[in-house]
Amino acid sequence: MEKSFDPKIGQTMLFVRKNKQLKLREMTGGLFTESQLSKFEKGETDITVGKFFKLLEHANIYLDEFQHVYNDYILAETMEFHQELAQAYQKRDLMTLQKWLFFWKDKAKYEPDLIGNKINEIVVSSVISAVKGSVVFKENITFLMDYLDNVKEWGRFEIWIFGNCLRFFDEEALKYYAGYLLGRTNFYWNMHLNKQLVIGTYLNIIDAFLKKGNLIFAKKYINYLNELEIGPNFFYEKITLTYHRAHYQFLQHKASKQGMINCAKTLEQYGFLIESRILFEEIDKI
Repeated sequence: MEKSFDPKIGQTMLFVRKNKQLKLREMTGGLFTESQLSKFEKGETDITVGKFFKLLEHANIYLDEFQHVYNDYILAETMEFHQELAQAYQKRDLMTLQKWLFFWKDKAKYEPDLIGNKINEIVVSSVISAVKGSVVFKENITFLMDYLDNVKEWGRFEIWIFGNCLRFFDEEALKYYAGYLLGRTNFYWNMHLNKQLVIGTYLNIIDAFLKKGNLIFAKKYINYLNELEIGPNFFYEKITLTYHRAHYQFLQHKASKQGMINCAKTLEQYGFLIESRILFEEIDKI
């Protein structure tokens, strides 16, 4: 028998709950059973409007935010790809990166009208180049820039593209797109699920300017993140910002590397072993 309700609503609620790291009992608040919520999230059963609004309340998400996530749910379905790509980059796992490159190359070949396939291929190729320390084809970066220029309102997908590939943009392009993001932060900041992505992108912008030797713009975005007051839920991001501040001090005033070393040690102490190793390797090369 055909379902008379939309199972995607429950699946979207599951996506929200997982990203907010909430347990079933925290969502239900004892007003209905965890089993009911679990079946709703799986798209097996529906719930009343009253229960639905209680879930929004307990998840601290507004209806318009939920609707945005619902309408954009296709991105949730690619979350596994994004997470695996990020982990492979951190681990310098070229085998996994090559797997995804071949996957998106095939998709782009057999579905050439879907621009997202080509973009994903270029992003993976850029991440591989970052791991290898090689260059990216200029036409690929031009392709991404043309796409970003044609999108009137960036969403998570566009921020993800920029955050992963900005290290290969020339300095003027980096300033331009970083400025665009700067002018729209309040809009993105209102979407809880975007916060970590936006913070991470700013951290990548700072890192790129530091490595290009542009200390003025690096300081500009360090100050901006300071003003945003990153919350305690973003521990890794807070330590990374502290690391960038120490890196800036080292470059600007020829200060000691100890501040950078302390950040790497803190990440190591709290279990961010891969991330700390990357920082230690970077410190050794400076």
